[in-house]
Parts: sequence; C-alpha cells; structure tokens
Amino acid sequence: MTKEWQQQITDDGFVISRGPLSETLIDQLLSVSHERIQVVMDALKDKPIGIGSAAGYDEVVQRSPGRWDLPISPAEFGINEGDLPWWPLVVTSLGPDAEHSFSGVVYSESDTPAQEWHIDSPHELVEHLPPHAVNVLVALQDVSMEMGPTEFARGSHRLTNHLANQSLVRNELIYQHATTTPDMLVAGTNEPLATTAVDAMPTGTWVLFDDRVMHRGLSNQSSTTRYMAYFSYRKRGYNENTHFEACRSVFG
Repeated sequence: MTKEWQQQITDDGFVISRGPLSETLIDQLLSVSHERIQVVMDALKDKPIGIGSAAGYDEVVQRSPGRWDLPISPAEFGINEGDLPWWPLVVTSLGPDAEHSFSGVVYSESDTPAQEWHIDSPHELVEHLPPHAVNVLVALQDVSMEMGPTEFARGSHRLTNHLANQSLVRNELIYQHATTTPDMLVAGTNEPLATTAVDAMPTGTWVLFDDRVMHRGLSNQSSTTRYMAYFSYRKRGYNENTHFEACRSVFG
C-alpha cells in the first residue's frame, strides 16, 4: 500500500489508514498519555497560559480553547518508531534519513469549539516541493463526528504556498486566524477550490499528512474528552519550529 498511499499524499496532502493498531500499543500510548497529563496539568494549576505555542510552556501548549498539547518522546511512550506501521511511509515521503521531530498527546475537552483552519509549517520556495515534514495522528479511542475529528482541505498543501501567492500571509496560515479559510487559497485565481474531508475515526485509525495541508480539529460536542497521539517527522536538516516555541517550564 505504501506506493498508493504516497501518491495520495502527493495528490491530496494526507492519507488515512483504517487498519487498527494493536490493543497493546493503544493501551500503552493512552496510559502514558494519561500519566503525563496528570503530572503536567497538576503543575500548571493556576499558572497563566494563553492560546498558541509561544504562549505555552515546554511541557504544554493550549492550541485553542480547551485543546491541550503535551509532548511525549518515543522513549517515554516506550516504543521504537521504526516498528510503527506508518514508518515506511515516513521514509518514502521524507527520505531514509528522516528524523523524529516531536510527538505526544493532544486532547480536546468536552464542549470545546472547533479550531480555526491552519497549517503546521510554511513552504520554503516558490516552486512546490515534496513535504519537508509530515505528521501522524492516532485515534486512542473511537472518535465520533460528535467528538470532533480532524478536517482536511484536500489538496491544499499546494495552495498554501505564501511565496507563490502574495495575497497569503505566512503567520496567518501557521497561527490560527478566524479569517483563514480554504476559500481564501483560491480567491482571484483559476485554481479549483480545495474540498474538505472528515470522518469518524475508530480506535487505532491513523492519518498521515503533509505539514503544509490546511486542517482543523472540529468541535467536541460530546460529553467525553477526545485523546489523540501524534508523531511528527522532518527531513534531515529541516529545523522550522512553530510547534513548541515557549522558553519556560511549568516546573520552574
């Protein structure tokens, strides 16, 4: 499937695997995540924290209201990334010397609003290049539509190039702005409008996506907290960091 999936990433900017991961792996990821969340959020307590990576801490970022992102390394998760089912696709996308960038858990509390549309890192040249980074999201539970799975603007990884389209503002793509939408990517052009793709994610479903594709987590309208593990990878030597920018610790 790797070849077909690679073509889908090239065309759409993402690929979804419905093949379930082992219950042992899911339990391990979820258990470590719960432990880390307890420790970090206890330490956070009444400390001030805003929205976005620069307003967070080394150990936790509030991506949008009620949506928390905590880094956890593969070693802390107790896993070898080379054994994970998406690793061959990472290598195909980024090269055999692909590097781990960061990983962890992102969770969305009940009744949290949808995120604004955004990308995770910018284009580097006017010409469209293969991805310089990819992300993997893993459903650690059955994520229904009511719980707010991630929505993708299909094919938008090409259209988010602010260097090729001067009407786009780099930081308004990377950092969440209410005015950023898939429609703005094709305003005043003859490009086709990016369509959106979103679906429920049974436990163990994972999605790998180009770091430049426009996406957003939908609102959690359920009474259950939604937990997703994530793993991010980069081409060797790529050092753009828009994910964890704070220089302070909740334990300091």
